[in-house]
Amino acid sequence: MNHHLSDETVAGLPLSLGRAELLEEIMSTPVLDDRPVATADRRRSRWLVPTAVAAAVALLVGFGAWWGSGFGPSGDDRTGQVATAPGPETSFRAVLDAPGWTVDNVYTDSRGGELSYVNGDLSFEINWYPADSYADYVEDRRHITDPPSDGEPVEVLGLGAQMWAYSDLDHTAIREPEAGHWIEARGDGMDEAAYVALLGQLRLVDEHAFEAAMPASYVDGSERDAAIQQIIDGIGEHLDPVIPPGSQRVGFSSDQNDPYHLGADVAGAVACEWLADFDEAHSAGDQQRMDRAAAALATARDWPVLQDMEERGDYAEVVYDYADQVARGQVPEGYAEGLGCEG
Repeated sequence: MNHHLSDETVAGLPLSLGRAELLEEIMSTPVLDDRPVATADRRRSRWLVPTAVAAAVALLVGFGAWWGSGFGPSGDDRTGQVATAPGPETSFRAVLDAPGWTVDNVYTDSRGGELSYVNGDLSFEINWYPADSYADYVEDRRHITDPPSDGEPVEVLGLGAQMWAYSDLDHTAIREPEAGHWIEARGDGMDEAAYVALLGQLRLVDEHAFEAAMPASYVDGSERDAAIQQIIDGIGEHLDPVIPPGSQRVGFSSDQNDPYHLGADVAGAVACEWLADFDEAHSAGDQQRMDRAAAALATARDWPVLQDMEERGDYAEVVYDYADQVARGQVPEGYAEGLGCEG
């Protein structure tokens, strides 16, 4: 069965940080989502991610389990655990210490990070960004209201902040920069009083304390190499060799801690190798090599890492769709950008 991603499916996927900034360059003006990324010359509170870039977007979907032990209510949640006091220069992350709230998704990159919690139908999201983007984001949030306005002054973690309401049950606040970063916290599904109460239960942490507050399924730096090897071993049970003969790739790496994003980095890298091999063979008219690459990608539905990602995100569906196109003898348009292939 061929799997096709609809615009409705893609529109519901979250974007953040560096990858969102990349996607801003290829997004068109029809709009569906209400979570903006600010730029100096483009300020809007709604945006669309077209199906053509679904793969890149799918990287940012939260994943609730790491092969049976997950983020969120069904997993081992250590939120609220007391950790070593953070250092002032590295404490630009924040965690939520509130009963009933569990970690749902974690995403980090070189620009900052996103940490989301759930409590039944309620959600609370914390983002941290470099200080040099503060003014642009504040100006973007001013456009939540019509006409644009400064947010209501509140205090977050001992510093001034501005709060805006998307609706009676959806609020966001941006905290002034500190330690080279600023923090935004958004609460959905609760009134203003409940949201402000949660702001008072945030805690500043450094990297060590942040890791201590994450669920057991969170992959810290000491565990990452073993987790990557586990992914490769799982793929290797169905695909031998894992990468095409003659590939120049030496090993696999990722800087992600969240199991979903780590899995996407590694599985995506394997898919990229075979897609590039098929692309080159297609250009050279080498049918035997094309058939080999198509057979390799046809195993994607058997890769454990992608199977485990299916419930909470569409990244696996993107890889499957590319494999289906290759099986039809087609080079998937934009696959390198969609999967973030190197080179």
